[in-house]
Amino acid sequence: MLFSIDYQEWPEEDYPPYANGPGYIISRDIAEFIISEFEKHRLRLFKMEDVSMGMWVEQFNRSRTVEYLHSQKFCQFGCIEDYLTAHYQSPRQMMCMWGKLQQYHGKPQCCNMR
Repeated sequence: MLFSIDYQEWPEEDYPPYANGPGYIISRDIAEFIISEFEKHRLRLFKMEDVSMGMWVEQFNRSRTVEYLHSQKFCQFGCIEDYLTAHYQSPRQMMCMWGKLQQYHGKPQCCNMR
């Protein structure tokens, strides 16, 4: 476990739904809600930013419906061709992937070395 969470920090048994991994896409209305609530000091910042985002989206979801979607192109482990994000890449893989993005004019390509 990366972080130890005590009951005072989070009294619930489970976290709200959240996008775990290297990235997520949110709609403009959710982004505007987060900015507005942040400026009013109404948002709690949790020690894990992806869980914080889940908390904020859940707060938004109380007044408007949120549609959660998942795409395999947000690679949680490893890499697939035409990825949107690829989690747990070594520095060498990241440099290779960046080079391929430039070489292939933005078309994502994997680098399967360590």
